[in-house]
Amino acid sequence: MLKAYEMGFANGEYVFLNVDLFSSPDRLERAWYKNKSTDEENEKARKAYRALMTISIRRTDSEEYNNFSTMIKSRARKDYNEDFYESEVRTFVGLFHDALTLYSLALADALERGMSINDGVGISRLMRNRTFRGVTGTVRMNANGDRDADFSLLDMDPQTNTFQPVAHYFGEDKSMRTLSGREVDWINTKNRPPPAIPECGFDGSACQNRQVILVSAVGAVIFGVFVTLAVVLGIVFYR
Repeated sequence: MLKAYEMGFANGEYVFLNVDLFSSPDRLERAWYKNKSTDEENEKARKAYRALMTISIRRTDSEEYNNFSTMIKSRARKDYNEDFYESEVRTFVGLFHDALTLYSLALADALERGMSINDGVGISRLMRNRTFRGVTGTVRMNANGDRDADFSLLDMDPQTNTFQPVAHYFGEDKSMRTLSGREVDWINTKNRPPPAIPECGFDGSACQNRQVILVSAVGAVIFGVFVTLAVVLGIVFYR
């Protein structure tokens, strides 16, 4: 992003998309900031990151997940003498828990049907087209064995300089829903999405051609004025 900023691409005519599925919420909110960087470097990064949007797994704020998060922190401290320095447990911890739950449900079905626990192909098939409630929310597995996950689109709030969700994508019905009171900061005067092609083109040649045409037009007008003036003066002196 710093290189894009230096090249003039963070001017509202371009949008950069970043996919960051598993970073902590704290890291996602201030992705542009680094403790070891100078204030000048961080300010430059802040301006550059205004042109960036991030796609991430939608965070679950349910009571169930909050209790799960508290339990993980407690067990980490008790069993492994590890402290969580981040305010929230990363989403992938809950996803891993739900993956084990999915496997246990499929394994239970396999045993009930008399299948071997070594039949990995058969057990994986029992994971498809299954829906259950996990700590990260409703887990929906499609016919391909993929989860219909929910995602969030994050954009930097120019007031707080933190990345906040502006829209959610829901895998269940494949819908995109914007959040009330939140809007994308397009960092241009009209705060509108940039056109498919920048005003001056991708290499700036469109504005150069426009300038050449303008100079030519002005030159033609001036030349016409001089010719007209010369003709008028010629007629006057001739008389």
